[in-house]
Amino acid sequence: MKRLLIIGAGEAGEMVAKEILDNPLISGKYRLEGFLDDDQSKKKLLGHPVLGRIGDAPSVIEERGIAEVIIAIPSGSKEIINRVVNSLAGAQVNIKIVPGMYEIIEGRASFSQVRSIEPADLLGREEVGFDLESISDYYRDRSVFVTGAGGSIGSEIFTQILALPVREAVAFGHGENSIHGLITRLGPDPRFRYVIGDVRDPAKVHREMERFRPDIVFHAAAHKHLPLMEDYPDEAVKNNILGTFACALAAMESGVGRFIFVSTDKAVNPTSVMGATKRVAERIVLSLKAAQSKTSFSLTRFGNVLGSRGSVVPIFRAQIERGGPVTVTHPEMTRFFMSIREAARLVVKSASIPEGTVFVLEMGKPVRIADLAREMIRLHGFTEEEIPIIYIGLRPGEKMYEEVLSDREDLNKTRYDKLLVSTREERPLGSRDLSEMVSEVADAAERCDGERIRALLKKYVPEYTGA
Repeated sequence: MKRLLIIGAGEAGEMVAKEILDNPLISGKYRLEGFLDDDQSKKKLLGHPVLGRIGDAPSVIEERGIAEVIIAIPSGSKEIINRVVNSLAGAQVNIKIVPGMYEIIEGRASFSQVRSIEPADLLGREEVGFDLESISDYYRDRSVFVTGAGGSIGSEIFTQILALPVREAVAFGHGENSIHGLITRLGPDPRFRYVIGDVRDPAKVHREMERFRPDIVFHAAAHKHLPLMEDYPDEAVKNNILGTFACALAAMESGVGRFIFVSTDKAVNPTSVMGATKRVAERIVLSLKAAQSKTSFSLTRFGNVLGSRGSVVPIFRAQIERGGPVTVTHPEMTRFFMSIREAARLVVKSASIPEGTVFVLEMGKPVRIADLAREMIRLHGFTEEEIPIIYIGLRPGEKMYEEVLSDREDLNKTRYDKLLVSTREERPLGSRDLSEMVSEVADAAERCDGERIRALLKKYVPEYTGA
């Protein structure tokens, strides 16, 4: 039986402890030794003692043989969480954490929600809630189709969709292993449908949208790795531009009411092939919106997502597990981060807002990549002497600093926290110009002509500054 210590004797700590004590399956595995809290007026909770202050954790862990610690301070700032983690440095214990404040408010903090501590917990960003009640009516009895559903972002969007009262949710993805993993993770649900297919196959996309006739489409399929797309711009064009065009056309022809394109902040003043192809895809979506009125098109832009396949987090984790070193491009490089879950929630909520076309997710404060690397090394129980950080220089297409999209004057708040909408009117392409653009990039991609592709990207995205 594992001896357990809960740090935080407030509402969250009480909710988690109560489930542990009341559930025979859990209480048979854990022995709750007590709590730690800086409020010295707290002496006992649910019959278990408050054993001291948070700073007493190392001595309490050693004296009582604690095997697992749960941090139950959902409203804790970055500084508080870091102080707790720092106090546990060197202690041979498993550290877990309860969800954010929104889960507590919604009464959903429980032992089943407790998870391993992640880099995002140390970066000081409070996740937004799902606002389940406010968006449920919009999704009620609707069919939702998600492309790229096996990817990190697409799979989380799909997971969030199944938490809503939809009639049907269709996971469309070309990777059979990824889709199989999604099926295994989510378990049986009569609303869950799936399709193995590629967004670069227009006939397949059209046939499946005709078959399911979805009300809402989330287009999340994309190639996202900057250096790889610099080497193979033809693949970036095929997936990010032609795949988006195929999905958007199929949506229009199948009578889809709402189409949400998942874009990126790298599409703004792009320096990479990936960013430029996503910007061209944005122009396609915005132009198709202007050309008709049956399908409502919109797009979302946000920065880096912690833990996604394009994120540095899995790279750093693998490097640490190999014994280092951890490679960082530049000591001053910064990025904006949010969790996969938060990004997906904001994308899902954007569909329920009828006004506006370009939605921007507020990313908060930038984080130095080197600091993130240090936090991850520390989370794995190592020091920089044991796992060193080395700097390898900027890669092709990379920016030193990402643009602060949420500071733009043309952005207004929406009814959802951290979700902004642009008021800027963008001139769409006419049908002839749109067809010409798609035809030109398709021909260059078919010929694998990287030089021609870059020239066309500069033609259609004048602000693109890539090599």
